[in-house]
Amino acid sequence: MAQPPPASDNTRTILAIAAVVVVGAVVAFALLQKPPTPPPTPLALATPTPAETPFPAPGNVPPVAANSPAAPAAPQVPNTVPPAWENTIDGILRSNVSESQMAQMLINILPTLPEDGQIEAANHISNLLPDSDYGSVRPLLLNSNLPESVLSVFFTDLMNRNDPTKLNAFLDIAQISNHPFQAEALSDLQIYVGQDYGTNWAQWRTAVDQYLKTASQQ
Repeated sequence: MAQPPPASDNTRTILAIAAVVVVGAVVAFALLQKPPTPPPTPLALATPTPAETPFPAPGNVPPVAANSPAAPAAPQVPNTVPPAWENTIDGILRSNVSESQMAQMLINILPTLPEDGQIEAANHISNLLPDSDYGSVRPLLLNSNLPESVLSVFFTDLMNRNDPTKLNAFLDIAQISNHPFQAEALSDLQIYVGQDYGTNWAQWRTAVDQYLKTASQQ
């Protein structure tokens, strides 16, 4: 059998080019069929927790803006210096005199003191002054212009006094119309003498004297 004539150089070149074209087409087709790769997702920056938030170094604290809320004011330290009248009363109580003399000194300064000082002085006077010297404090007890809180100390102290001191003071108070303890003094008198004489002060005086006379004979 006769052999086919060998291919020429031109034929080989054409075949090679055709083969390259076919391979390129196959590759291009394969690339077109592959789904596109999504772009990489950016990494989220971690937010520090409040515990991880760094504090500014001492000396590097940023200045407070003009519209920032003002820092709370420092608590006020109470004034611990005692008022002058306390020192005055303490000085009298520490003085080297009798209790009756201390009471008289307090009686003398009481009108010059503020109400708190008058209350404290009145309490000391009530504790220091004996019945025998009670006449020195009677002007204060009968002074209806003193604060009621001060008069209350003196009036309450009357219940600890002997009957002559107590009943005679009640009778004096009962006759002062604007005294804050007038009604209470009248009520106490009624309890002791067992009668109500209204505003008949002469009859009240007689009844009080009779009660004291009877009580002294028992």
